[in-house]
Amino acid sequence: MKRIFAVVSFAFLFLACKSDESRTPSSSSSAAASATYASPSLLAGQWIAMDFCARANQYGSVLGAMNNAHRPYAYAFEFLADMPDSVLCYDGNRSWKLPVTYKKDTLELRNAFEGKSVFLVYHSQGTKDMTLFDGTQGRTRMDRFIKSGANTPDAFGAFMVALHHNLLGGSLLPIGKPSARDTLLFTPGGSILKWKEYDRYRVCVTDDCFTTREPVDVIFLGRSDRPDVEKRFAFRYNATNDTLTFYHLRPIGSGEKELYDIGDVAYRFRRLVLQ
Repeated sequence: MKRIFAVVSFAFLFLACKSDESRTPSSSSSAAASATYASPSLLAGQWIAMDFCARANQYGSVLGAMNNAHRPYAYAFEFLADMPDSVLCYDGNRSWKLPVTYKKDTLELRNAFEGKSVFLVYHSQGTKDMTLFDGTQGRTRMDRFIKSGANTPDAFGAFMVALHHNLLGGSLLPIGKPSARDTLLFTPGGSILKWKEYDRYRVCVTDDCFTTREPVDVIFLGRSDRPDVEKRFAFRYNATNDTLTFYHLRPIGSGEKELYDIGDVAYRFRRLVLQ
C-alpha cells in the first residue's frame, strides 16, 4: 500500500510541477487556457516502449536491454476510440485489457499486477510522449512511450518495427563479400532484401524463445513462400556494434522445453550504416 501511495504521489507531484510551469511569466495565460489534457480520443493509437528499443540499440542486444536495465511492464499499449475506459496491453505472448481512470494528464491503469496500479503521465505541454511509472514489484521503474505511426495490425507489431529498426538498422554486408551488390537490408517490418536464403526475420523478445543453455539473443529466419517454417539462430554484435554474427543452434536433451547449445558460426556481417 505504501508503494502504491508513493507512485501516486510521484505522478501527481509531476503533474503539479507541470501546472506550476504553465504559470511562469514565460507562458501566456492563453496558452495555459488552451492546454489539451490526455483523453481517450487524443491518445487513440499505438504506443510503444521507446526506451527499451533505445537500450537494445545501445547494447546491440535484447537481453542486454533487459539485464542492464529492465523489461517494461508492457512493450506496447493501444488506445481505441470505441473503448474509452480501457487500454490494451501487449507483452509479446499475449494481450490483455486494463481499466483506465483519467485525471488531467495522469492515467491510472488499475489491477495491473496483483491488484496494484501502474500510471502513465502524458506530456501534453511538451514532447507529447508518455512516461510509465511501474511500482508493482518493488522500486518504481520508469519507461518512455511514444505514439507509433507504423499502422500495424496491433500495437505489439508497432513495437517490433521500432525494435528491429534500432537493433538491425543499417545495411549488412556479408563478411567475405566485398561487393556492394551483396549488401543485405533487414527492414523494420521484418523483411530481408537481397538475400537468396531468407527473406523474413523476427527477433526474440519473450521468455519462451530464449531457449539456449547459455543466455544469448535469438533471431528467427524464414521464407515468405514457407511461412510456417522458421530456423532459429543465436546472434551477437561485437563491442562496437558494427559486426554481427549469427550462430547455429544445436538442440540438446529431450525435455519438455526445447533447449539449445550455441554452435559454430553460420553468418557474419559488417554493419555499414548505423541508425
